[in-house]
Amino acid sequence: MLNLSFLQQILTRYGMSTYTILGNIGNLLNMIIFYQFKHRKNPCSIYLLSMTICNLICLNTGTIPIILSLDFPDIRTQYLFICKIQFYIRHTTNQMMRTYKVLACIDRFALSSTHITIRSFSQYNISIRLIIITGIFWLIIGLFFSFIRSIKISLCSIHNDSYFLIYTIYYMISAGILPPILILIFSILLMKNLKEMRAHIHCLRQGRNEKIRPINILRKRDRDLMKMVLVEVMFYVISTLPFSIYLIYRMITNDKMKSEKQNQMELFINYLTQSFMMYLNTVLPFYIYITTSTAFRRQCKKIIIKFYRFIRRNKYKKSYFI
Repeated sequence: MLNLSFLQQILTRYGMSTYTILGNIGNLLNMIIFYQFKHRKNPCSIYLLSMTICNLICLNTGTIPIILSLDFPDIRTQYLFICKIQFYIRHTTNQMMRTYKVLACIDRFALSSTHITIRSFSQYNISIRLIIITGIFWLIIGLFFSFIRSIKISLCSIHNDSYFLIYTIYYMISAGILPPILILIFSILLMKNLKEMRAHIHCLRQGRNEKIRPINILRKRDRDLMKMVLVEVMFYVISTLPFSIYLIYRMITNDKMKSEKQNQMELFINYLTQSFMMYLNTVLPFYIYITTSTAFRRQCKKIIIKFYRFIRRNKYKKSYFI
């Protein structure tokens, strides 16, 4: 039988460490792009910037302790405070990221609506308020699920059966059911709005109305941003669904006697779904954006060129003074 413990070490040392480096590079570039002046007042860009910050924090808080535990004692299983605080930070930032993802989809739907009341939701001030409210909400909710974690048999987890049931139901609703359903609903509504907009553009073309150009620009911008978000959501569902299934399985089989091989298999599946695939989700956004959006690629290219020129200029100045 394949040594699952050895396979987990290989995945962590070479797989997780590699995508942690790539994730930090990608998230930092995302932050630079979405913090540019032309993006700062765009509500959807504000949500994407907030998602990126959460991804960066969650990625490093989650993966670095796992990678270090390969060569050093795992402090998460030695100190209860570290066990709780590490979970609290990665869990709250992950939940914030999911909510901002939903809000970004709602914003795209609102902006494409023909109703003024709905369209007014897509405003800078509203996005800032929702970001702050979302942050406070998850910071409060996360306190309870951090408090009920404990260390047993060298595992930082929820070992109380009643609390584990509560956590399973909570996670299924907050991560596995609500975000994908809400995103699907508002994506369908967005497509409906875009279809109505295209019909309106067709009428304007027939009437040779001068207002056609701004509407075309708005439609292209919305579709470009929405394409980025939709592809990201697809990968989000793929990366989070396995852990939801595992939680249901564990809840059903929790009282059954299991062999040592079954326990080892479950520990490996828990690692693969809760850690390896879950944190990979925080790495992907930049690489999704750069492959799905021509405009994003252009902005990224400009930033890299500016950074390269800045390095060259400073290097030239140093050599001149020497």
